[in-house]
Amino acid sequence: MSKPTVRETSAEYSSSVPILNSGDVLDSDEFFRRYAASPRNVTAERINGRVYLMSPLRAASHGDPHALFATWLGTYAAQHESLILSDNPTVRLDANNDPQPDLCLRRENGNTHLVNGYIHGPPELIVEIASSSASYDLGEKKQVYQRAGVLEYLVYVTEKQKVLWWRLENGAYVELAAVEGTFKSCEFRGLWIDESAIRAGDGKTLLATLADGMRSIS
Repeated sequence: MSKPTVRETSAEYSSSVPILNSGDVLDSDEFFRRYAASPRNVTAERINGRVYLMSPLRAASHGDPHALFATWLGTYAAQHESLILSDNPTVRLDANNDPQPDLCLRRENGNTHLVNGYIHGPPELIVEIASSSASYDLGEKKQVYQRAGVLEYLVYVTEKQKVLWWRLENGAYVELAAVEGTFKSCEFRGLWIDESAIRAGDGKTLLATLADGMRSIS
């Protein structure tokens, strides 16, 4: 039996793209290279250069309130041609931060622009639904959004059923207070939210309060 022929090759050795892991410290280019090669069910963001993989989400603590906030913001944005609502977009804030907020509202020709379909720069409003990630959303991410110039930041803490809303003033976040149970945006006129409606999952009251807000400026 003849021996198999072995041929040498000068082809350059190429390895697979490394997997994306929580805790990886990567620059933006490497983060996006690994993210693009990840399975479709992997979602991740990069905060202060460190990678965070997202956990599976429960309906009661995330999916349901997320849908309510999306309905609320979508209804408002639909009445303003210059506003764009994005759901779970990766936002390239700066060299060290590529967060993936639950929702963001941005002005056309405002503080952001698109490059290859990605949002670059700080959206005017970011909304996060915080359950197990509450300390993260209220701590490190809040500081990043403040430093990047996100004008308003709203967090719904599902465990406490509490709305927390901040406005950027002179480079620092100042917490907005509810008036008779209703929060009112300073940046977006007529954008009102009834905290009790969010707690109860009451979409009808949520939209009725929003309608009152929009009528107040007409």
